[in-house]
Amino acid sequence: MTRFSSAAAMAAVLAASSLTGLVAQGQQAMVNDPASHGQVGDARLSLDEAIQLANGTLSQSALSALEQAQITGSGPAVTRIMVNPMMIPTITLSAPLTDIVGSGNGEVMIMGMPMGAMQKTVIQAGSETHAFAVRDHEVMLMGFRIVGGQVAVDAAMPALAGPMIMARVMQCELDGQTTAGIKLHCTGGEESMLMVMRSQLTNMPVGIMIDEQTSGGRFMSTFEWVTLDNVDVGCDLMENGSGNLSMFMMFRSTFQNGVTLAKKRRGSASSQSFMFRFTHMRATCTGDVVDIEGGANGLTMVHHHTSDWIAGAGKKAFWVRPRTALFDIHGSEMVFDGDVDVAGNPFTQRVWQQNNDYKNGIVRYDVEGALPNLLWNRYTNCTFIVPPTATSPVTVRQSEFVNTNIDGQSAFASVTLDGSYRSGGTLTGNVNENNVAPGIMLGDTTISPLDPQIGSTINLSSDLPPGVGLFWIFALSYSRPTTTIEPVRFYGNPLSAVVLPGMSIYQSTTSVPLPNTPALADVEMYVQGATIPLFGQTWMPEYHLPRGEVVQARL
Repeated sequence: MTRFSSAAAMAAVLAASSLTGLVAQGQQAMVNDPASHGQVGDARLSLDEAIQLANGTLSQSALSALEQAQITGSGPAVTRIMVNPMMIPTITLSAPLTDIVGSGNGEVMIMGMPMGAMQKTVIQAGSETHAFAVRDHEVMLMGFRIVGGQVAVDAAMPALAGPMIMARVMQCELDGQTTAGIKLHCTGGEESMLMVMRSQLTNMPVGIMIDEQTSGGRFMSTFEWVTLDNVDVGCDLMENGSGNLSMFMMFRSTFQNGVTLAKKRRGSASSQSFMFRFTHMRATCTGDVVDIEGGANGLTMVHHHTSDWIAGAGKKAFWVRPRTALFDIHGSEMVFDGDVDVAGNPFTQRVWQQNNDYKNGIVRYDVEGALPNLLWNRYTNCTFIVPPTATSPVTVRQSEFVNTNIDGQSAFASVTLDGSYRSGGTLTGNVNENNVAPGIMLGDTTISPLDPQIGSTINLSSDLPPGVGLFWIFALSYSRPTTTIEPVRFYGNPLSAVVLPGMSIYQSTTSVPLPNTPALADVEMYVQGATIPLFGQTWMPEYHLPRGEVVQARL
């Protein structure tokens, strides 16, 4: 799903940058020392010396003439540090690199990979506590392969004096760290903010470790086009802050050969509002996929959309707990393979689960607050349970149950199937059926391949109930789609939408040729079907949007 070597993709990342520091005029330091720290005044400029120059803590006058010859450009300070892997393929750390704090003269950019190149500079971190330490928002690391060390990138930043700026890690490979690939932490009023894009994290116990101990501070973290492979826990988060809002967001990423995608724990006194947001996130786990512990004093939001979450045998694909905690749950266009367990206290604001597929698990709602809003869902080989402790009635609208038992165990929270279809399974306890649908009503679509070569074809397949027609829609993909509109969530820009001529019915496949146009490479499209009942069947949805896919063509 993720590609890392495309020169066009790198150019797009740079072109999309909104920070003037990336292209601001400044001095450039070219590192030519394979030793991490070197010696001031010798014949080579080391990476650590270059960082000190960018921080303003090392004067250029202290350098030898040969070291000074590695500095070019104009401006008051070094703002760009380059390591050419053709000249210096590996830098071996003798100690952690000096903290990157900058000098207030614009963004400090440290690159281990020239524009358009595929080779990255390797940082051999050994057993050091960390390789890079990011201590300022205006820092960008790009094009390194960091091997070993306890932590590859340690990020903690002061409070922001102006608009929000995120430090960035781009086009990097982090491998074999013994604690975590990335550690993000903050205390007091600190505002640690980090964006990671088009990077790989492999062979480590924790991919992203987050520790928040703030009072009036916050953290913000965004991960996009990231692959986590052979990582035990993708994100391990401790929330113990108060007085603000913190976020962890992951888009267009994959997690494989690991135990748990995301785990969050919250201190009992923590009042910090916190949001998980996952969109276009594929995760196959041996344990629980998402394990979220909330608290009574702070709101925990878990927003999850158009993702596939596959749990290990007998494990949970989605788990928010305990029932005494305050939650806001908003999920749609999901595939859950495994158990789903949702709880919430009387002040829980929202429990939306719409247009999802649930497979092979126990689906359980133990809610005291908001009435669960369940629409257009499909449950296959599941057990649907409302336990005795639940007090919020559960209504499931226009959904399908196949070989699924429904067990209403609560005397106070009835289960109502409204306009839904059942095939197989049993009804037990406090369960009602209204407006029973006589047949299935929700269609499926499959789009492949997701990374077609320009000049080839995309295959659009649909599997529809009788009496339902489908139109195919192409649009430019939204990187941050609006997902709060009920029940329509379209992940492409409607202003760019193109509706293909013709209509699909029953089981069909349409092959769409892609023009052999290089400009299409790396352009993200969202391909979506929209269905309507052809004969005005009143028991069917007036329309339905089966989940689509992000498609990104390649050269």
